[in-house]
Amino acid sequence: MASLQHANGQQKRPLDKRDEAVRDLDAAHSLWDLIAVELDRQIYVQSTSKAGMARILGCTPGHVTRLLRGTRRLTPENAVKLDDAWELRGLLSHLVAHALARPEDAWLPSLAAYEKRALRIRTWDLGTISGLWQTSEYAAALFGQAYSAGLLKDVDKALTSRMERQTNVWGHDDPPRISAFISWMALESFVGSPEIMRGQFEHLLDLGGRPGVSIRVVGREPGWHIGHDGGCQLMTVGGGDVAFAEATGAVGNIFLAPRRVEHYARRLETMGDIAYDVSATRAVIEEVMNRCG
Repeated sequence: MASLQHANGQQKRPLDKRDEAVRDLDAAHSLWDLIAVELDRQIYVQSTSKAGMARILGCTPGHVTRLLRGTRRLTPENAVKLDDAWELRGLLSHLVAHALARPEDAWLPSLAAYEKRALRIRTWDLGTISGLWQTSEYAAALFGQAYSAGLLKDVDKALTSRMERQTNVWGHDDPPRISAFISWMALESFVGSPEIMRGQFEHLLDLGGRPGVSIRVVGREPGWHIGHDGGCQLMTVGGGDVAFAEATGAVGNIFLAPRRVEHYARRLETMGDIAYDVSATRAVIEEVMNRCG
């Protein structure tokens, strides 16, 4: 193939198509891809543009385009600039730090990062109590069952990660507004021993009594409803919502696209429409707890 020439006769290097290749981002399993998708979402949420983001970073719009495509990575320094400009409470810096520290990407660090920066968290769980609301004994019993089934390799590591997630949320200096919708099936499905379940129910009642926290149970009466499709979590971060949905096994997916997030927002609205009120929920939990002996 003939070489391209400058007017002065010097050879010009052909454009390497790999430099600008557009590829599908996999935000569910790559933290770097998730960062690229989050940057694109923030441009929408902040009502700005690629040029506006370029002005914050002091770079060209072309560099911003490469960041959004995932062919360039956001540096820690630029993450700080965007966190400050967009008032993200360190979200991008936290994601970049996780991505730099982990050779293998996974959804858990990104979920923890969003939870830590969230202003509001809403959860729906069908068969078990949500991770943020679990006691360490309940979580350990669940992880033990997952290990026995070949779905988990390291129980201690999983338990440590779960407790760290809880500390980031419940121990935050400026805790988010937190609400949970829990299926009656999660209350009736005993995990471990009666003592573990009693401790779990006591924990729920304690958390539910805190300011800015609510727990509501969805009973048997509605029959089948959209919540039977699976558990999910919605987090308000940086002026917009992010969704997390459970998947088969021990993994899950983070969703940032507005249409996908709206799907889970509607699911949670449905749970709110059919759930018991707060006082009735406490009575239901106390009744189940008394059966534990």
